[in-house]
Parts: sequence; C-alpha cells; structure tokens
Amino acid sequence: MSRATKWLKKEFFHILPAVLYFFIAFNIFYMTFGWIFRALGLPFISYIRTVIGALIIGKVMLVADKLPFLNIFSRRPLIYSTAWKTSIYFLFTFLFRMLEHLVPFVVKYKDLDVAWRHLIDEIWWPRFWTVQIWLAVLLLLFVVSQEVIKAVGREKIREMFFGR
Repeated sequence: MSRATKWLKKEFFHILPAVLYFFIAFNIFYMTFGWIFRALGLPFISYIRTVIGALIIGKVMLVADKLPFLNIFSRRPLIYSTAWKTSIYFLFTFLFRMLEHLVPFVVKYKDLDVAWRHLIDEIWWPRFWTVQIWLAVLLLLFVVSQEVIKAVGREKIREMFFGR
C-alpha cells in the first residue's frame, strides 16, 4: 500500500465516527424540524444539505484536531478537555456557517462590507441560532463520548455495551 493510500485510509477512519454520528443526528434533526417547518409553511434545509453538513462537520473536526493546542487539558479531569474541545469545535462550526452564509453575498455584491450588511439584515437569525444551539449539544455529546472512550479504552467500552 502506498504512503498516500495509507494516509487517506487513516484520515478516512479518523473522521468516520464523526461523519456517521452527525449524519444520523442531522437526519433526526432534519426529520423533526422539517415536519414542524413544513406544517408552518416555512422553508427548511434540503436532505442533501444534511448529508453534506455531516461531511463538513467531520472535516471541520479533522482540521480542528490538528491544532497543537487542542489537547492542552489532557492531564486534567475530563470536564476540562470536554469543555475546551466542544468550544473549539463550536467556534469552528460557527465560523464555517457564517462564511457559508456570507460568501454568496460577497459573490453577489463584490464588496465585503456591503455583503456583511446584507448578511446581517437577511439571515433568518432564529433558524441560524436554533441550528447552532443543536450543534453545540451534538458536539458536546460527541466530545463526551470521545473523551470517555479515550479514558476508559475502546475494548472496555465495547465490553460494557456488548458484553464479551
């Protein structure tokens, strides 16, 4: 196996748990909120965006995992690293989502200041913050499980859930 193939395989298996987790979570989110929004006649995200969102979150977490300061609390109780990593992932997803909304305005108006003003005026803030709050909860749950698995060990967790 070539070096590049080994690297791709390693990266794929690194983001796979996050992508699967967020794929399932986003689909649950999509179904429940989609029903509510449709009943109210409000627009909602497409199914394809939920799939792409899971892939993007997986990639965002992969990029954030490469930051040298991400594991600064590794010798402290789990609450420190859990809160820290959740905050970093949340910040990255927030910035990414803001850019995702800003770029079309920049393309349309060719001026960052004008684009920013249109973003502030035209974004549907209740929906934006609803998604961000849910992302924060989902990120927290994911990081908690990651940290517990790291502390206890994969085999012990597997044994605890599925027996010997």
